[in-house]
Amino acid sequence: MTEDDVSGTPGFRLELLGEARLRSGNALIPLERRTAGVLAWLALEGPHPKYRLAGLLWAESSETTARNNMRQLLRRLRLASGTELVQGADVLSLCESVVADASELQAHVLAGRHAQALELDGVLLGALEYEDCTEFQAWLEGARERLDKLRRRAAALESEARERKGDLSGALALAERLLGMDPYSEEAWRRLMRLHYVAGDKLAALNAFERCRRLLREELDTTPLPETMALAREIERGPAASKPATPPKPKLPLSVLRPPVLVGREREWARMEAAWDAGQTIFLAGEPGVGKTRLAHDFAASRGTHFMLEARPGELNVPYASHVRLMRQLLSKVPDPKLEPWVRRELARLLPDMAGPEGPPPPMTDEADRSRFLEAHCQLIYQLCSGVDALVADDLQFMDSATAEFAVLMLSRRHAPGPGGRFPRFIDTYRRDELSPEAAARVQQLVVAGLAVVIELEPLGQDAVGALLGSLDLPGAERLVRDVTRHTGGNPLFITETLKDLLETGGLERGWPEHVTPSVRLRQLIQQRLERLSPPAVQVARLAALARTNFGLELASEVLEMPALALATHVAELEAAQIFRGERFTHDLLFEVVRQGVPRSLEALLHRRLAVALEQRKAPPAVVAQHWLEGNEPRRAVPFLIAAAQAEASALRHLEAAVLYHRAAALLEEMGNSEEAARVRARVRGIPSA
Repeated sequence: MTEDDVSGTPGFRLELLGEARLRSGNALIPLERRTAGVLAWLALEGPHPKYRLAGLLWAESSETTARNNMRQLLRRLRLASGTELVQGADVLSLCESVVADASELQAHVLAGRHAQALELDGVLLGALEYEDCTEFQAWLEGARERLDKLRRRAAALESEARERKGDLSGALALAERLLGMDPYSEEAWRRLMRLHYVAGDKLAALNAFERCRRLLREELDTTPLPETMALAREIERGPAASKPATPPKPKLPLSVLRPPVLVGREREWARMEAAWDAGQTIFLAGEPGVGKTRLAHDFAASRGTHFMLEARPGELNVPYASHVRLMRQLLSKVPDPKLEPWVRRELARLLPDMAGPEGPPPPMTDEADRSRFLEAHCQLIYQLCSGVDALVADDLQFMDSATAEFAVLMLSRRHAPGPGGRFPRFIDTYRRDELSPEAAARVQQLVVAGLAVVIELEPLGQDAVGALLGSLDLPGAERLVRDVTRHTGGNPLFITETLKDLLETGGLERGWPEHVTPSVRLRQLIQQRLERLSPPAVQVARLAALARTNFGLELASEVLEMPALALATHVAELEAAQIFRGERFTHDLLFEVVRQGVPRSLEALLHRRLAVALEQRKAPPAVVAQHWLEGNEPRRAVPFLIAAAQAEASALRHLEAAVLYHRAAALLEEMGNSEEAARVRARVRGIPSA
C-alpha cells in the first residue's frame, strides 16, 4: 500500500512471508528478529498484552529486562518508521494503516478468494528462528504450518473451481503446485491422475501414478493406498476420456431476483405519505440490504414520473462527482436544453462541452462568482426536472461533500420553476452510521427546519418474513419462516441472497440445511460493517462467536483480560452497530461471518483460554472438552470427554455415552497411549445396548 490513509498516517505493508520487512511506497525497512516477531504475532493473533509478549521473546531474561527491551524495541520501530505502527499502552495492537501479507493470505482463503491467496508465497518470517524463545518458536512453527495448510486448501479448491469451469489446464497446473506443497499426499496424486485422464491424456495419468509409486517407495519405503491403486487400474482399463460439459446453473425464479410484493413497510409508507403531503424531503436510513432502495423506488413510482440517481463508491473525495453524473444523466434525456448564455457559461466550469464560442469562464475569485455558479446549476436542474415528480438519490454516504452542499441549497430555497412547472420532491437513502459528520449535520439542519424527515428502516419481523416468502412462489418456502428469520435477522437482501444460494446449490429442495454458508456478497457486506468497529469490539465479537451460548460479560472480561467497564463500552458499540442484541448476535449470518473471520492462530488461543475459564466455572464437561479440542490440546480434552460420557451414562443416554468414550479412546491412540485407550473402550462394553 503506497497511499496515505484518510487520517494522514502513511500506509505500511508488513511483509512477513519471506524476508521480514516494512514497505512504504518504494522504501523498504528491514526488520530485526524480535521486531519481526512482535509484528508477526500482532498481525496473526491480534491485540496482546505488551509484557506477556515481551516474556515470549526474551524468555531467558528477567521480567524487568524483558519489559525494558520491549520498550526499546517499540521506540526503535517508531523512529525507523516515523509513526506509531504499534498502538496501545498495556495491550498492543497493529495500527489500522498496517496491512500484513500473512493476514491477507488468511482473509483471502476464508473469503473464498483462492487465486489471490495463492499469489502470496513465502515462509512466515523466512529463515528467522527463535531457538532461544522456546514458546515463541513453537508458536511460529504452528503458524507456519497453518499458513501452509491454507495454501494447500486454496490450491485444492481453486483447482476444483477451474475444473468446474472447464479450465482443465489451469486445474492441472494447480494440482501440480499442490503436489509441490505436499508431495506425500496421495489425495493430491489421485487428483492429478484423474485430471490428466479427464483431459484425455491417459498416458500422463499413468505416468503420474508411477511418479507417486516411485516417490513412496524411495522416500517412505511404502506402497500407494488401495484407493490410489484402484484408480490406476481403472485408468489403465478405460478409454481416453472426453472433456466433461460444464453443467448449467439452475435458472432462478424472477420472484427471487426481485420479490413481487413490498412487505412489512406499511408504517414507513404512511410516514412517507405524510411527509410527501407536507412537501418535505424524505430520508430513508438503515443497514445495507434492509430495503431502502426498493421502498424509495416503489414509493416514487406510485407518485408519478421519477428519476433515480445513485452515488457510487469512490466519489466521496471528488468534488461535484455525483452532481456531474446526475446532470449527465438528465442531459441524456434532454440533450439540447434552451439555456441563457450566462447559465451555459457557468455550467462549463464542470461540463466543458457546454461552453459557447467565448470558451469557459475565468476562475472564480469571490463569493459573487460562486453564487452565480450555484445559481446556474440550480437553473439547469429546475429546467430539466420540471416534468419530474420525484428524484431518488440512493446511497448518500458515497456522495461528495460539494454535491451534498449544493443539494441542501436547492432544498432549503424551495425554488419554484417557471409558470406551469413543478419542482420534484427528493427521496434520499443512506446507510445508517456511514454518513460523514458534515452530511449528517446537514440532514439534521433540514429536519430541524421542518424541511425533511428521517425514517429509520428496521429488519422485517417474522410475520413480514412469512409474507415475503409466501410471495416468492417457491414450494415449501412458507415452512422456512422461522429458520430464515433466525438466519438473516429479517434483512430482505440477506433473505433473497440466501435463498438464491440455496436454490443454485439444490439445498432448498431438502428443506433448511443444518449449516448455511454465507454467500460471497453477504460476507462482503457484513465484513464492511465489522471493519467500522474498533479493534477491541471486534475481539469481543470474535470471542462471542467462539464461546457461543456460554458467552457472558464476566467470562469475556476474564478471557480477554479486559476491565469490566471497558468491556461494557465495547458491547454497547456492538449493540449500536446492531451486531449484538444484549450478549448475543442479532442473527446467524453475523455469527457465521465473525466466526469464519477469526485468524486460526488466534482461534486456538481463545479456545484454550475459554476452556480454562469454563473449567473453573464448572461448565458441562463436553463443552470444556470441545474448547480444548479446538484449541489443539487433545490431551487436556480427554478427561473431560470421559467425564461427559459418565454423565450421559448416568442419565441413561447410552448411545451418547458410547460415542464420547470412543472419541476419548481415539484421541488416546493418536497420542500413543494404546493401553489407556483400551481401558476406555472397555467401558463401552459395560454400557447396556451400546
